[in-house]
Amino acid sequence: MSWRYWTLSLTLFLLILAGLAGCNGTGVEGEIEIDIPQPITRDLEAIKARDTLVVLTTYNSTSYFLYRGEPMGFDHDYLKAFAKAQDLHLKVHVVRNLDSLLVLLNEGVGDVVAARLTPTTEDSVYVGFTKPLYTTRPTVVQRDKPLEATDFPKAVDTLVDSAATAPDYADEENRETPARQDEVQFRARIVTKPSQLAGEEVHVLDDTRFEERLVEISDQLTGDIYVVEVDSGTAETLIRGVAQEQIDYTVSHENVARLQESYYENISVLPTVDQPYEVVWAVRKNAPALHAALNDWIDGNPGMKKNLYTKYFVDRQGYRERVADEYLTSETGRLSPYDDLFKEHAPALGWDWRLLASQAFQESRFKPRARSWAGAMGVLQLMPGTARQYGVSDAYDPPENVRGAVKFLEYLLDFWENIPDEQERLKFILASYNAGPGHVQDARRLTEKNGGDVDRWKDVAYWLLRKSERAVYTDPVVRHGFCRGLEPVTYVARILDRFDHYRQFYDPDAEAAPQVSAEPAA
Repeated sequence: MSWRYWTLSLTLFLLILAGLAGCNGTGVEGEIEIDIPQPITRDLEAIKARDTLVVLTTYNSTSYFLYRGEPMGFDHDYLKAFAKAQDLHLKVHVVRNLDSLLVLLNEGVGDVVAARLTPTTEDSVYVGFTKPLYTTRPTVVQRDKPLEATDFPKAVDTLVDSAATAPDYADEENRETPARQDEVQFRARIVTKPSQLAGEEVHVLDDTRFEERLVEISDQLTGDIYVVEVDSGTAETLIRGVAQEQIDYTVSHENVARLQESYYENISVLPTVDQPYEVVWAVRKNAPALHAALNDWIDGNPGMKKNLYTKYFVDRQGYRERVADEYLTSETGRLSPYDDLFKEHAPALGWDWRLLASQAFQESRFKPRARSWAGAMGVLQLMPGTARQYGVSDAYDPPENVRGAVKFLEYLLDFWENIPDEQERLKFILASYNAGPGHVQDARRLTEKNGGDVDRWKDVAYWLLRKSERAVYTDPVVRHGFCRGLEPVTYVARILDRFDHYRQFYDPDAEAAPQVSAEPAA
């Protein structure tokens, strides 16, 4: 071949590369394609065999969040009920990079994706989408007044009645967006139709259909829409960026944007940029039994779905109360008024402070004046004798209460030091805090007598549960008599389950602490 041929070939090759690099004429910032792998094999039968359904989600104001120590959210609550109906434990795995959700699904990190997902033809090649949970429209969010001209949030008495804000798409083409009272004053700045976004920069979440739709609109215009894709964060953080004058425009699901509009006084939710989208869950393509079970759940529980939709998308006042609360964990990073106390004392146990917080929630729901029927008091429910033993003069005083409780936990750490596995040992410690170490020792003796593993919580928990039966608590090896064993067994499981939720939010202070597994107790 001649040198002219090679020169021409090289030139064409470089032009093709340049064309590919410059194909983002709409201003989309350097996309990196992520290959979705072939799915692992794990369907409903295998999920039931391991007793746990793992949900991949994002931390946002409607799918999944922590509020005053409780895990909540439309997807969380709906899937928790599904898991319970299937006799499964629900485990949540928070994913911060949105474009990795389907990758992690097929890799087997989770079994269901529940994160305001809208189905696409492209993704349907790799995963299976459920029947729709609800529909909503992609809508532009913009400012309609300067930041300094408003206060956050709106007064409660200015909110639209919840019933009037329920989604209604029966006559989508003829729907008109009601004018805001202050729109006339700012009409020169307000975008009222998608074509007016020409020349503007619009921030959207990566791996959503919004970017694709904005590109389609831009292709029909003489000026480009400059799309900036954000690969982490939430729609809420982008909308907050609009309200706080950090960015000018974003596109969001309308139902989410309307919630934000009820909080931020200076944003406007218009115009829509496409027809309604369905929001769905996703499963692996080769999990037909799980897929069918989820579809049956959606079809068979419309009342539950409607109630949860109202709770998380329609109830504006409830949303405002959560957002304004100091203990909406995803926003403030705080679980309770006593986080600093837990952080101060947890190192004495070698615990992540969020584990101590989870125990405190189980004991008192963080209520310092809580008192049980048995006389236990305060945040960590110290019994009067235990309080005296560890020098606690006022068990209702949170600093004293936490200090005394941790001293008791240190005693239990030493008491159970013979349990070789650290994660198993933790379950014995927690059960002993609840029921006393004597009853747990009884259950170990029963376990040994009946051929079980005395260092394995699952085996010991079985006999602790049976200590409420006369034939068991009168056994010669039992020294401490009757025990309502369901309470300590449930206590352990709930603390570890809640700790798993608490660990989902990022806390750099907790990274140095030893990580205790939050696998569900038997």
